[in-house]
Amino acid sequence: MTTLSDDQLDFFQQNGYLILQNLFSPEEVAGLQKEADYLLELMLNSSLMHDRLSGRLDWRRTSQGVQMVRKIQPINDLSLAFTRAIEDERIVQPLRQIMGDEPVLMEEKLNGKQPLPEDVEGLPIRQLDDAFPVHNDWAYYAAQNYPQTVVSSALLLDDCTTENGSLRIWPGSHKRHLEHERMDNGLQVLPHLIDHDAGVDMIAPAGSFMIFHVLTVHNSRANVSGRPRRLMIYSHCPESAGMPVDIRNGPARLREAPFEREYMRAVQNGDFQDVFTAPTYS
Repeated sequence: MTTLSDDQLDFFQQNGYLILQNLFSPEEVAGLQKEADYLLELMLNSSLMHDRLSGRLDWRRTSQGVQMVRKIQPINDLSLAFTRAIEDERIVQPLRQIMGDEPVLMEEKLNGKQPLPEDVEGLPIRQLDDAFPVHNDWAYYAAQNYPQTVVSSALLLDDCTTENGSLRIWPGSHKRHLEHERMDNGLQVLPHLIDHDAGVDMIAPAGSFMIFHVLTVHNSRANVSGRPRRLMIYSHCPESAGMPVDIRNGPARLREAPFEREYMRAVQNGDFQDVFTAPTYS
């Protein structure tokens, strides 16, 4: 179990974020990376078999012509390893301390920024870069009347660097909500409301855990490294808020599961042979 000190709790209250370095061991991270490869293969091969892009999969072609897997959402119903990770007390206890309540999982996603060295043909793909606008998460939740007590977090599956698109956070920006506008690739804080030079890159090794307030302004740069920058992104709300478990992801699980089960059955029966294999990176 990881217990936050008073200094760490004070830092979060003042800055709206906290990084816990090396929370998971290299061996644990390697296991989760392998699981991420399995999920990517499942998404793309199932999509190819059905000639239909999975509703869990967000991928795009960047202006540099690279196919980039942005995210897979949701995933816990497909992976016992990722389910166990989010239930690990090393993650749950810090969230419990920050909230002062039992954390309830609202949504989870594998945020990849993962370039594919070779194109996958036959599926629709959007033309959109992988850099993400400056925003806070509550801008997306406000329409559903989610509370401003939501806490976001990220478990790093790869080292986060400026080259591979690390998160960038504006310390102290969580103290009030800033107005947003809609852009092609998401919501963005109105440019005149923040100092764009005040963002801090969240550089940390794989296995680290980041926690940030739902109002904390953040973004991510484009991944120009040629390697993935995979994060498990979570959103929790305090139990006292009365929000249903899995409120954000439930419909997608129900909609996509029949396609995935049919794909698995076809592979097991020898009726379909996988086309895509997760790439390795030197």
